[in-house]
Amino acid sequence: SVVGLLQVCFSFPLAFFCYSIVCRLDFFPFLNFLGLFVIMGIGVDDLFVVVDKWSQAARSLPPGSDVPTIAAVAGPDAALTMLLTSLTTAAAFFATAVVPVAPVRVFAIFMGFMVLADYLLCLTVTFSAVCLQHRWLQRAPSSRRARCLLSLLDFS
Repeated sequence: SVVGLLQVCFSFPLAFFCYSIVCRLDFFPFLNFLGLFVIMGIGVDDLFVVVDKWSQAARSLPPGSDVPTIAAVAGPDAALTMLLTSLTTAAAFFATAVVPVAPVRVFAIFMGFMVLADYLLCLTVTFSAVCLQHRWLQRAPSSRRARCLLSLLDFS
């Protein structure tokens, strides 16, 4: 959950970079800050997709499968699922950029970039964190204290 929160928070500066440097837009209304609440819902949805696809892949493979094998099964499936939802959401925001009201137009452009940034961060940061979490849980010592602490990391 911490990584999911970081994914959402880092999508804001990445989208701001595309918004201000790539598109050269100077006008940044307060409405764009409300996009953090919108992207939080989208980011959590992407996080749930990654965790669910990982647990499905781990259950479908033989017990004790290593992390690269599970990642090879779960990765493309999760990436495609999130790609379809992220592209349609970003396209909807970018399509709203034809509105003649300036704050709404720049909000739509900014949110389109933020959805794409969230997708890229979910593929890189969040999926890597789920891989590390699975590896740590596999290598967990058998002590009661270590199992208790690592059970907090178990999403499945």
